[in-house]
Amino acid sequence: MLLIKLNDTIELKIEKLTPTGEGLARFGEEKFVVFVIGALPEEKIKAKITSLNKHFAHAQIVEIIEQSKFRTKPICPLYNACGSCNLGNVEYNYLIEQKTSILKELFCDLIDEKNIFNVIKSPQIQEYRHKIQYPCRQTKNSKRILMGYFKTNSHDLTNIKFCPLQPSFIAEITQYLRDNFEFDCYDEKRDKGLLKNVLYRVSNYSKDTFLTFVLNCDEKNYKKYYEDKFLAFSKKLSSKYPNIVGIFANLNNKKTNKITSDLTLKIFGEDCLIETLENEIQTKKYKISADSFFQVNPKSAVELFEIVRKNIKEKSSVLDAYGGVGAIGIWVSDKANKITLVEENSSACVMAKENFKLNNIENFEIFSGDATKHFENFKKENKIFDYIILDPPRSGCEEKGLKDIAPLAKNIIYVSCNPMTLKRDTKTLINCGFKPEFLQGVDMFPYTNHIESVVLFTKK
Repeated sequence: MLLIKLNDTIELKIEKLTPTGEGLARFGEEKFVVFVIGALPEEKIKAKITSLNKHFAHAQIVEIIEQSKFRTKPICPLYNACGSCNLGNVEYNYLIEQKTSILKELFCDLIDEKNIFNVIKSPQIQEYRHKIQYPCRQTKNSKRILMGYFKTNSHDLTNIKFCPLQPSFIAEITQYLRDNFEFDCYDEKRDKGLLKNVLYRVSNYSKDTFLTFVLNCDEKNYKKYYEDKFLAFSKKLSSKYPNIVGIFANLNNKKTNKITSDLTLKIFGEDCLIETLENEIQTKKYKISADSFFQVNPKSAVELFEIVRKNIKEKSSVLDAYGGVGAIGIWVSDKANKITLVEENSSACVMAKENFKLNNIENFEIFSGDATKHFENFKKENKIFDYIILDPPRSGCEEKGLKDIAPLAKNIIYVSCNPMTLKRDTKTLINCGFKPEFLQGVDMFPYTNHIESVVLFTKK
């Protein structure tokens, strides 16, 4: 029988941070688990129970009785109202220690703890976020435009005038849009209104910027009612802000949680940005389109890619599975006898080919289309790759996909942005006959709970 009820206020001692960034405490003799947003390890707090089931509860801080010495003034005045930097109240070096502890606790039953290395700090801990997605709404009475981030676990929009995690000039452009945008914004409840989101992609190297308007509109109505007006507005916008080198419309009239559709139309400007990644060893350039996936934190991406590169032996055969625009494959190409890139998105394949040529790389081949079919063909041809690189989305790899790839690899280098799905997939690869040799975390997203990780698997 539970000894606590909804809305009870209880006293808790926080044990640790969880992978979601919440503080974890245990209440009473039953050690009943309570998760508390914003609470830090070793803090003693009073907290109000906000949700409850027979296994655990969630609570919010009412009072901090004993404060952690690592609790700091939040990096942003909107910290309590915005869900963007959920650990923006923690001293950075301590946060790195906590992220390392999270990885060690999660993986110590699968990987020798001495081979779970300390998380590598981001070279840039503010203004590192070079892809920005702002939902857009309007106030009911004054019709004032709001652009920002949703509050944690809600669809209540916080109007962001400045964010320390993204390039500072984004704030000025966004304010101009608020003041001058001529159309209405999307109302989620009524499924009405035109502007759903504003997306930015910024080149860390040049500061050139792409701006995409996500519109609640189909192509026919866009061309009939809006195309000319958006062109005129875009020319005015890029004239005022010359670093905006391309402006796009993504047409998404579906009521869905998916931010963009597959239909992006250029309104004005360039087709591609150029991003440059470099360290003391090499410099690589990448063309990025408005709808390409590329790492959010380019300087940390170098750290991540270099971990992959230094664990590939000279003159190896490398399969960059689901390789996108070729980001990792290009970075490791000097170690490879040949890079084989498989990618299901045809436009990403075109961009990957251009990126290999941009970097004067000739030892590559690209396979476009259904990845599973390509893997089946490789198997029929008895192809074995020295290394297969996997860089899946947060949901990780499908079990079938891992089992399809496993027979093709001597080694697998898995790049993950979600420790929970990485653990699940690590178990699958162990069952497929692989041994995880090490895990290296990289802090791609300072002041958030997110952790990027690299694991090297070798065939037993």
